[in-house]
Amino acid sequence: MKINSKWMYCSVIMLVMMSMILAGCGRGTSNSNSASGTKEGSADSPVEITYAQWGTAEELQRTQELLDTFMKANPDIKVTLEGKDWSSYWDGLTANAAGGKLPDVMKTSYAYIEKYAQLGIFKELDPLLTSQSFDLNNIDPGILALHQYEGKQVSLPIDANVIVWYYNKALFNDPKTNPKGAKPPVLEPTWDEITQIATQMTIDKNGKTADETGFDSNQIAQWGMSISPGSSIDWFLEPELWSNGAKLINDDGTLALNTPEAKQVLDTFIDLTKTKKINTTPAQIEGLGGQVNLAITTGKVAMNPGGSWNVTNYQEAKTDYGITYLPKFKENKTVVQPAGVAVSAMTEHEEAAYRLAAWLAGPDGQTALAQQGYSIPSNKAAADAYLAKAGSGNQIFIDAQQFGIVSPFTAKKTDLVWTYGEQALKLPLAGEGDVQAALDQLASQMN
Repeated sequence: MKINSKWMYCSVIMLVMMSMILAGCGRGTSNSNSASGTKEGSADSPVEITYAQWGTAEELQRTQELLDTFMKANPDIKVTLEGKDWSSYWDGLTANAAGGKLPDVMKTSYAYIEKYAQLGIFKELDPLLTSQSFDLNNIDPGILALHQYEGKQVSLPIDANVIVWYYNKALFNDPKTNPKGAKPPVLEPTWDEITQIATQMTIDKNGKTADETGFDSNQIAQWGMSISPGSSIDWFLEPELWSNGAKLINDDGTLALNTPEAKQVLDTFIDLTKTKKINTTPAQIEGLGGQVNLAITTGKVAMNPGGSWNVTNYQEAKTDYGITYLPKFKENKTVVQPAGVAVSAMTEHEEAAYRLAAWLAGPDGQTALAQQGYSIPSNKAAADAYLAKAGSGNQIFIDAQQFGIVSPFTAKKTDLVWTYGEQALKLPLAGEGDVQAALDQLASQMN
């Protein structure tokens, strides 16, 4: 039996609202303590709260270490960690919201803020932030905006993964893989500069580069770059659109890819693959392992976009890499993908829950996170601790945050990016299909 999804969504919202009303009636004045700043527990009888997040066993272990540090500094609060994998986490959150039983504090993704804020499960944090004098100045406004709903702060960012441009230093340093002596990209490269470099770094099996007569594009041994805009819509295509004064989605939720500025970006990427032959095709990407952000680890690709987290992959592969900002059309732009923490609107321990959320997003928690060496803290008060652990070469990840686009995920954008967008754009943006037909199809689906 087919069930109408809109009916199900409305039903969930109604159940959540009823649960909140009933829970509020049964709580009496339990939250009044937090309004005055009075602590709810003591070291002998700590208040017990739950913190939920998704993650691998290793990630959950690192989170437990953070929670242990928090509890040591706050002995009047006991925190129990509830961990699940990505899919189960969100499914469980939806079910728990309908049942009126949510964790007191929960990890959030910037991509799901609107969806779950519409269910009314996040507590508005602005009054608490003001009353407790939480300093937001050390968090980039663009990152904060991704954790707001209808102009209100419903989550606090706790990390700031960012998209940058990587290159394989070994390929540039070896005359056999760089016969033209191409220079590595500068810190703020333009697409014209990247195209020139990639042309010199694309080599066929006879040793000819893509700018030489007799170059055989059917026998490429090394590619200048590996990008797949249709398969990386939100983390690569979208910031490049913004770089040229275009957007992925209009303010009214319709597709924005039919403007001259957007088409210039799309045509540029098609040309790199179809005409210039200096970028990997979808089939070639699969042959290299299937992930453009790991292409330089194969030793057959000179440059690719990737996330700050890919540093670990390159180090494990013993790839000597360099980093720049994403290539630009007109302006430097990138995507920052911050996870955050939210306080449940249903919590019976608001003061304790807020203290945990504020600690995780504040200088102390962010410094503890930075000292683990795996995540980039969103709070710049912890920047020194992060660089001390990760190395000064990672300064670029902190600096790049200033170029982050502010493009919150809506339900329509989520569907476009993760449901049908790649299927429509992957091949056309590689020159294998009708781009305009793909755009018309996407526009119709979004409407």
